[in-house]
Amino acid sequence: MGEQARRFFAEAERLGGIPAKARLAALARTTSAEASAAPDAPELSAKLNEALIRLKEELGPRERGVLTPVPPLERSDDNAAPRLRRHIGTFVDLMSQRALVLGDVDATARRVNEAAAIALNVARVSVWLLDPKKTKISCLDLFEAKSGKHSNGIELFARDFGAYFKALETERTIAASDARTDPRTSCFATSYLVPLGIGAMLDTPIWVRNQMVGVVCHEHVGASRIWDADEERFGYLMSNFIGLALERTRPGATSAPP
Repeated sequence: MGEQARRFFAEAERLGGIPAKARLAALARTTSAEASAAPDAPELSAKLNEALIRLKEELGPRERGVLTPVPPLERSDDNAAPRLRRHIGTFVDLMSQRALVLGDVDATARRVNEAAAIALNVARVSVWLLDPKKTKISCLDLFEAKSGKHSNGIELFARDFGAYFKALETERTIAASDARTDPRTSCFATSYLVPLGIGAMLDTPIWVRNQMVGVVCHEHVGASRIWDADEERFGYLMSNFIGLALERTRPGATSAPP
């Protein structure tokens, strides 16, 4: 049962790993388990096919009609296993706080920022929300690991940082290994990155009901830093925690993550 459905989800995972598989489930409004358990039907196949086409459009630009494939996963190094265990442990810890995730966006942002700073070993993690007209993002919470301080209220405007706002709308993850030269984030160099000593950024858009509504920003203070596939996936999970909290507290919310 569900052989066709399983093939759709296998293709999504091949293209972009677990985040792409989860995105397909959201676009099709059915989980891989539900689709695999149901009998193959033309309606379900059509829905999954439409969702897969949209997913391919989101994952990469088209050149001469051919999708640019997602790079394959890098070979694990000696530090991969303990790092992955740390990521999984953090995820499990956050899942144990379901009441917090479901009921309080501010508390969820603070908890996610603290957990992500430790799990990814970064100096700063912040949650930003996009205004309805998409003219600015406002900081809901910023956590600085060294001081343990939380703050909020900073605003960044699309008119000043156009390349970054465009990237938020079109990319699954902004993994800027050298944030000061990356074309998506270099617009922050003079006013933000250089004064704070930030060398790399890993930013993951927050999706609610198929709309990009904000971003979780992980900032590495120091030299440039290459973000690996596990770290990108972890950032995706963190943005989904915020998305879930927003869905549960906003009118008309649905339970399906983007």
